Amino acid sequence: MTGTPAMNAPVMDAIRAFGLDPALLPEAVIDADVRGFLEIHIEQGPALDGVKRRRGAVETVAGQSRAAVRFTGKANHSGTTPMEARRDALTAAAEWIVAVEALARATRGLMATVGRVDVEPGAVNVIPGAVRATVDVRHPRDAVRIETTRHLRARAQTIAQARQIECDWRALCDEVTTPMNHAMVEALGTAIRSAGYPDHRMVSSASHDAMLLARKVPAAMLFVRTPGGVSHHPDETVLADDVEAALKVGMKFLEGWDR
Repeated sequence: MTGTPAMNAPVMDAIRAFGLDPALLPEAVIDADVRGFLEIHIEQGPALDGVKRRRGAVETVAGQSRAAVRFTGKANHSGTTPMEARRDALTAAAEWIVAVEALARATRGLMATVGRVDVEPGAVNVIPGAVRATVDVRHPRDAVRIETTRHLRARAQTIAQARQIECDWRALCDEVTTPMNHAMVEALGTAIRSAGYPDHRMVSSASHDAMLLARKVPAAMLFVRTPGGVSHHPDETVLADDVEAALKVGMKFLEGWDR
């Protein structure tokens, strides 16, 4: 575990609160006895609900890129500064945010989101002098994701230059697309059919534990439908019948995988 003691302290406290000993973390390693990793997770999206399926086998976890973008103009009085003399950081950010959405809507399979915007100084009678924003780009093909990220960075700089303000782009993460283990996915599809359900394959645009474990052991994922496709919201839920169906598929998978 890395970082400063202050940053790690809450994590250590949480581990102890669960009755565990942080000193034993180095012993929690994957050994040769581990044959694979199967993750059962709510989809967190509308795909399964849209096709009236209770569950689906994930074939790929899409890669993602994240960045922090800062537009820096000049704060000034909103009542006395002529429109043509303004260096408004927020209008620049707004133009770029619309461009982010437009590109995502025009590109099949692309998800691009500006999830946070902080405006300085944030006063009703002051032209915004600086805006900090985040962007999250996801696609199952790394080439598309990388090119999209490059394009959005260039677009931000072009918008800033035209408005005579500065733009700073800082990459936060760059996760490659992770395919699930083919043999496990096929075994999961067989388990779905054996349990009496239609086999359905899909891509996950959300990151999950299986994405990380796939670097160490064969991994697969079973998605359970999200009613209404609502996630990261208090209305996120899952149906008891769907959980029962997923457990039934999981048991069929373990029986087949063990053989």
